[in-house]
Amino acid sequence: MARQNRKFTPRQRTTRPLGVSLTSNQPPVQPLQPPSYRNGDWFIDPPLASRLYQKSGIGKMQSDESILLTAEEIMFCHWHRHVPLPHDTWFEEYVTNDPDFIARSIVFDTARSGGEILIPVENVSEKWGVEILESTWALRWNREHTFSKQPPVAHVRWAWTTDRIDWAEMLHWTREVHSHGMLAEFFVIDEEMDVTMYLLDIDQPSGQQALWQSFSSQEKQHLEGLWNQRIGRGTGWFIPNVSDWPWESIGVEHLSGRHLRQEEGELLHLLFNNLDIPSELQLYSDLMSRGVLLRPGFKFGSKWRVYETSVGDAHAPWLVQPVELAPHTWEGACLAVRLSEGVNKTWLCALHSDDEWHYLHMQRWLPGRN
Repeated sequence: MARQNRKFTPRQRTTRPLGVSLTSNQPPVQPLQPPSYRNGDWFIDPPLASRLYQKSGIGKMQSDESILLTAEEIMFCHWHRHVPLPHDTWFEEYVTNDPDFIARSIVFDTARSGGEILIPVENVSEKWGVEILESTWALRWNREHTFSKQPPVAHVRWAWTTDRIDWAEMLHWTREVHSHGMLAEFFVIDEEMDVTMYLLDIDQPSGQQALWQSFSSQEKQHLEGLWNQRIGRGTGWFIPNVSDWPWESIGVEHLSGRHLRQEEGELLHLLFNNLDIPSELQLYSDLMSRGVLLRPGFKFGSKWRVYETSVGDAHAPWLVQPVELAPHTWEGACLAVRLSEGVNKTWLCALHSDDEWHYLHMQRWLPGRN
């Protein structure tokens, strides 16, 4: 069968050539002067410096009213403000000494494409009273805000898709950012020089299922009696001829009986015998204590799909992946998030820290447009 012709216009990828402006604004009649090199840094002198700083939050204002620029700000001004590069070989020389300069320039340009103001942490003034976290690369203001008078709304980081992820460090950074009342945003750049933006959050899955402690002694005894009729099958169990199973969160009804996964049967054994929960079951136990219903998530590339209510009442809003099974690189994480959002679910990475479980949430994000 021949493939049907699809009529659509593919999204045009920006190539960002050097020496070519990306803005539709007309260049000034009198060409602008390139940044000047002084004492190991690059500066733009007034009066252009004042316009760039006041209108766009570009550079760090100096006592002589010039502005000190980072390399990625120079590229942004080159593409969008008609400012020439310092000299013909400047870009190649900078990349040679700092290969990640390419990624930072593209991420910086993308982050500002919607009109938001992104300021590298080295340009943040102390008088603004903003605490800079160690791993934060830049701060972001909404387009309608005045950066010199209002606090930022987000801390921003970036990475290549091939970079490895330290999930514990990401959780720590996200919690720190939230403690300051701001958003935690992460921008990932791929080998096509395309950027995908993510919002990091900490979710608290919870549901309406019955909890173990909510059952009466008679109900627990009845459940234990049914469990004692179990038949081993594979790594789980089958309890035949069950019509009055009291705990919907445990097992699935099939073949006129109840089928229990290994983790479900092991948890029942521990509860019946009042035993401590071993480390390998603590995450499962924590989720069960939240009143959710867990089902295998292998069809969605995760450990569990997690329901608030009965399986037949609504779709599972979450996919949960223990940190030991989580992707090792941002490429894998982006794939997991894309898959989960494609089926209208939220992807969560479960980590244990400070004697409790945390569920780190990644979602695709367009600052100022979501």
